[in-house]
Amino acid sequence: MRRITLATIILSLAFLGAGCFGGQEATVPPVTLQYWRVDDPPEAVAKVIAGYRQAHPNVKIEVRSFRAEEYENELLEALAENRGPDIFSLPNVWLTGWRNKLLPLPEKTYVVSQTVDPAKKKVVVANVETKSITVRQINEDFVEAVPSDIIMLTVPEKKDERPTEAIWGLPFSLDTLALFYNEDLLRQADITKPPGTWKEVQDQVKRLTVLNEEGGIEQSGAAIGLAGNVRHAADLMTAIMIQNGTEMADSRGYVHFQSYTVDTRDRSYPPGIETLMFYQAFARRGMSTFTWDTDQPDSMDAFIAGKTAFYFGFPYDRNQIRERSPRLNFQVASLPQVDPTDTKNLAHYNVEVVSKRTAHPNEAWDFIQFAASQDNVKDFLSATGRPTALRSLISEQLTDPDATVFTGQVLTAKTWYRGSDWSAVETAFSSMIETYPTVERPDYQPIIQTAANRINDTIK
Repeated sequence: MRRITLATIILSLAFLGAGCFGGQEATVPPVTLQYWRVDDPPEAVAKVIAGYRQAHPNVKIEVRSFRAEEYENELLEALAENRGPDIFSLPNVWLTGWRNKLLPLPEKTYVVSQTVDPAKKKVVVANVETKSITVRQINEDFVEAVPSDIIMLTVPEKKDERPTEAIWGLPFSLDTLALFYNEDLLRQADITKPPGTWKEVQDQVKRLTVLNEEGGIEQSGAAIGLAGNVRHAADLMTAIMIQNGTEMADSRGYVHFQSYTVDTRDRSYPPGIETLMFYQAFARRGMSTFTWDTDQPDSMDAFIAGKTAFYFGFPYDRNQIRERSPRLNFQVASLPQVDPTDTKNLAHYNVEVVSKRTAHPNEAWDFIQFAASQDNVKDFLSATGRPTALRSLISEQLTDPDATVFTGQVLTAKTWYRGSDWSAVETAFSSMIETYPTVERPDYQPIIQTAANRINDTIK
């Protein structure tokens, strides 16, 4: 992934010094990088950091982990007060909106490296120039979903500057949405395997849902149909839309999920509206697939309590569920498909980026490239059970029972949002999902059009 130019390695003994083996240490300027992350504990990157410090003992990397619900506010406040981190994780859907706060990957990095020369028994200190990974390598090395997210034009700061293509971050993994299922509840309903299609989801939900005499839900078949108490509702809705032939957005980023496509003009409704009707049916009393309502708790809480058989989540959800309920008998299966012969999945993952205000851009980017490389990112993937974003590691991960489902989906994973405010997207989807046609306005088109308009307002 990275190339060190040997001809440009300069031994800086006059300025940095050379320490004797076992004697006085070489004089190297210390560097401390603040690194903020979300969804994973600091231990997730501990081994990667230790590996980097073997060659760069002068670089100290301090990691802080945050809960997802507090992360954005903490970041914005810290950056505004000039106390923000040098490196931090961003969800891929935030990247466009945060671009003016980030420093793109330079063509080369210059960092101090220390190695031991066993023959001379000395610590050799050098300034090392390293060529960065290129746009071409990004397209070759990473799965399809990644390049369109992390490769964007620069934002000119002067009138005579032209925007150029740049790399704005690198992922360590690529999370995909999957189906979590309670094995005990499926067994009790005589269901031998989880659903592979959405038609099978409908059929199994009918068998798994238990209503009381008043029509209330005693046991839910699946946590789906609403937004307020369904985690990842926007992602789940998007995934089904994509599978159903919806064009989420055009090349400029403006959404079209409210419209027909050339291939879907023979349908009664645009594929986006079909998906909305399908999704809502799981939470509409009187429908045969009714299985969820506003009286249900948070979807993860319901799954952990054994109150719903199906939960839709990402790899980090699995870790939370295991931590909160070690005895829960659950497994993870691939996301159900509309058409099993045309598999499509949804990617939602973190990208490691560098703050525009960092005092140590070389060390920050050098570390990210080190950590994201094939040989070193394995430590992160092993510690977290996350699926790889690198094509070269897919085959190896498919032999890991803990990663095989999520990894098996990375080559068919899609992303779509290129706007500046993902929270506005989630709000628009939530409102759309929980708005129904009325006698006065019986058409679904205004409902989905309103959501599209709100999202398009975030496209710049």
